[in-house]
Amino acid sequence: MHKKMLTLICLFFLIFSTSVHAEKDLDQKEWRHLNQTADKVLQLVKEEKYSEAKQLLDFFSKQFLAIRYDDQNLSMTQLRLITTSYERALGAVTSAAASHEERVLAVSEFRLVIDALVSEHHPLWKNTETQVMNYFAKMREAISSEDSNSFQHHFNGFLQRYAVIRPAIMIDLLPHQFQKIDSHVRYVEKYRATIVSDTDKAKQMKVMEEDFAKLYQGFEKDQADPSLWWVIFSIGGTILLSLSYVGYKKYKGEKNKVKMKQ
Repeated sequence: MHKKMLTLICLFFLIFSTSVHAEKDLDQKEWRHLNQTADKVLQLVKEEKYSEAKQLLDFFSKQFLAIRYDDQNLSMTQLRLITTSYERALGAVTSAAASHEERVLAVSEFRLVIDALVSEHHPLWKNTETQVMNYFAKMREAISSEDSNSFQHHFNGFLQRYAVIRPAIMIDLLPHQFQKIDSHVRYVEKYRATIVSDTDKAKQMKVMEEDFAKLYQGFEKDQADPSLWWVIFSIGGTILLSLSYVGYKKYKGEKNKVKMKQ
């Protein structure tokens, strides 16, 4: 009975632990090729070779579709982010109205998404740290000098850069970590008109800057959402108590049988 109980509990925690600490289990050879293709597309766009970039994007699509999704352990969110960023990149490259900067930004977003799926230690999106944190310094100065126009200008620049890295960090971060970062941005965006004149709202900028610094330094990858662990231990505790009660009842029943025989 005790062996069965122990086996069941171990199995329960193994299942949850696997889901919480799921690693990228992709065919590295195939994805390295995709990553290299995405990098070449970006280089071609930077060189304003849009026609060649479009051909390479078509080639990427064929490469990607050749991979069996069920063998790659891709989540629906990851598939959606890849598809969306690819479509944006393709649209920017083929649009006659898009400026060179718009093309570069759209393809950069696509490049960072593919890299985030492959790179384990230092994804490319982290190379934007200096640029993004400089925007925070400029926004801080604008708030300090109560210069609303300057704040709006630098916040627009920040939003543009954040839009480029947002899909990649969504892939790299745990859901509750990403939600924390994204909620900061949405809050400041909502109250951007009054943030310079409102001291309480301006404090949110300081918290946001601190969390972005932590983002680039690296959140703990193995730090699961505390609420998730609470659920795991609550359910695990319930199972343990139930099994203990069943074991106790069985023990009492066997003991009573021995007494009756005696």
